[in-house]
Parts: sequence; C-alpha cells; structure tokens
Amino acid sequence: MRKSYDDVLDRLSRVAGVRGAMLVDAQAGVAIVAEMAEGIAGPAVAAMAASLVKRAAKASASAKFGALRTIQLEAADGTLIVANHGDIVAVAVTRRDAQLGLVRVEIRNAVEALVR
Repeated sequence: MRKSYDDVLDRLSRVAGVRGAMLVDAQAGVAIVAEMAEGIAGPAVAAMAASLVKRAAKASASAKFGALRTIQLEAADGTLIVANHGDIVAVAVTRRDAQLGLVRVEIRNAVEALVR
C-alpha cells in the first residue's frame, strides 16, 4: 500500500541529525510537503534540489552511469541529501554531526514507500 506523503516525511524527519525534510515536485522545484527547522530557507532548498537532480540526471545518463538515485552535497554547516524518484524528489537537510549512512538509507526508504 502506498504511504501518504505526510507519513513518509514524518519518518524521514525523525532521523537523528535531520534538520529538515521535504518532498519536492521535481519539475516545478516547489515543496509538496515540508518540515523544516527555523532558519532553513525551504523554497530555496526545494528549487536547488530539483535543479541538482535535473542536471545530475543528465550528466549521469551521458556518462552511462544509469538512472540517478541519490545526490549528497556537503557544505560547511551540514549536508543536503536528495533522492530521485521521477516526479518527486525527497530531500533531507542535516547537521554536520548526522549519521549520513542512516539518513541515506531512510531517504531511499522514503522514496520507495511512495510506490508501495
């Protein structure tokens, strides 16, 4: 059974170290649902995530890497992890001390739950 967007977002948001999570319309670059900590610019993160996925998917196809699954962008204040699922992109914004392996597992589970 397909999980609701809110259920998927809630599970991802509960991972230790996650400061924000959202499901983004990949074409429009806008959040479908979001739960972000204060100080995180949700609309900017949504637009950036969609743009990253579009560009990285093209590059991945050109390099014959196959379909794009996950992107990880590390910055001074944390990490952005984006999982591609066609029309929907799952996004997690983490603190620097987050266990990124766990976040990557949960973000993949999140996009897979959207089709089950």
